[in-house]
Amino acid sequence: MKITHVKIKCIITLLALLCLTLSFASALHADLFLWEISKGQNTSYLLGSIHLMPKSVYPLDEKIENAFQESDVLVVELDATTLEQNVINTFIAQHALYADSTTLESELPVELFTDVAEKFIEMGFTQEQLNRFKPWFVSLNLGMSGLQKLDVDAGLGIDMHFLNKAHEQEMEILELETPTSQMEMLASLPEDIQADHLAYTLEEFNDTDSTFFEMLDAWQIGDTEKTNLLSRVKMFELEDKMPGMAEYYNRMFCEREEKMAEEIDTFMDDEEGNVYFIIVGAFHLVGDDGLLKRLEDNGYKIKQLKETTHEEK
Repeated sequence: MKITHVKIKCIITLLALLCLTLSFASALHADLFLWEISKGQNTSYLLGSIHLMPKSVYPLDEKIENAFQESDVLVVELDATTLEQNVINTFIAQHALYADSTTLESELPVELFTDVAEKFIEMGFTQEQLNRFKPWFVSLNLGMSGLQKLDVDAGLGIDMHFLNKAHEQEMEILELETPTSQMEMLASLPEDIQADHLAYTLEEFNDTDSTFFEMLDAWQIGDTEKTNLLSRVKMFELEDKMPGMAEYYNRMFCEREEKMAEEIDTFMDDEEGNVYFIIVGAFHLVGDDGLLKRLEDNGYKIKQLKETTHEEK
């Protein structure tokens, strides 16, 4: 069969398109939400977590599991397996309830209270019950209720997956925060900022399904830019409508991540050369002011790991 220049050109074009397609597919599915971080002689791993997961994400990629097995110490935001419920209940009793004649309704704009009350009445609460609680606690419960609508399980979250393994192996576990530190941050916000955060949580509640699964898709391909857009950037875009979100962002992200970076510095100065497997929420890692950038600015070498290929299996 005679091969003409036209046919050769077509074949070359098709091969180029095929290579481009394969390269795009490879890039699209190549990255993990896992980083190797090193400073001086010490190297550890930093994994971004989603705290609730569907069963379909398991088994995790071999490189994630192998990094955990290579590590000497597990570091998490909080060890949920050892939480003392009485400590949580005491904090709620002291900081989540109005102690005087103040009510949630008296502290919120009329439209916001009406919309929030509608959601909680649908969930089986009365308006009288709702009125006893401060905005930060109502917001926390609304966010949790939104996630309960999904086919996900806190017991299948990335944190719990590795906490259970660490306890089984009697591995040392360190915590970056205390059982009530996140609630302390929320409760300490001025009530106008709490109200703006509640308005934000209400918007998120209505879009829980789409937002969660977009986040899950981004996590599965190690897409830090999309994760940043779904979390940090999204909050900034609402600042004109909800001015309090700027202070919420500073407390929830910046202040906590600064402390996380300090703790990681302490671990990485370990003279025994222990390898740490550090898990924090994926939102904390991304963005120009996220934990990865902070560590890089502090002199760390940061390397995002890629998923296991067929050749490596």
